[in-house]
Amino acid sequence: MLSTAESAPVHPEQFLAVDARPHGTRHVVLDVRGHVDAFTAPLLRACLDTQLSRAGLREIVVDLGGVDFLGAAGVSVIAEAARRCRERGLRFRLRAHGRRSVLRPLHLAGVLDGLRVEPDVAVLPPLAGSVTYA
Repeated sequence: MLSTAESAPVHPEQFLAVDARPHGTRHVVLDVRGHVDAFTAPLLRACLDTQLSRAGLREIVVDLGGVDFLGAAGVSVIAEAARRCRERGLRFRLRAHGRRSVLRPLHLAGVLDGLRVEPDVAVLPPLAGSVTYA
């Protein structure tokens, strides 16, 4: 464990790990584990950029089941990747395994609107005090 007199100790669970599991040339699953915050979001962005540059790719699945914390920077990276996939005609899916700590920030930011989310997490209850317009 590293620490300095000026900063708090670095805890391993605060780091981010991303594993890319290609399934053929057209499909890739990114397994994301740890904290996605302002410090680690550039790593997630770089991994997504690398996958988006693959020729012949048709679908990216981002598995957030191992994410303990999803901050605004991580939400932004996911929103940007979803937008880029839409522009390129690629499918973009999220897996969150029902983790509210991941789904809530995505929901609040409107990122889940129009995204394909695995069935166990596709619907969140309305936010307290929110208004639904028909």
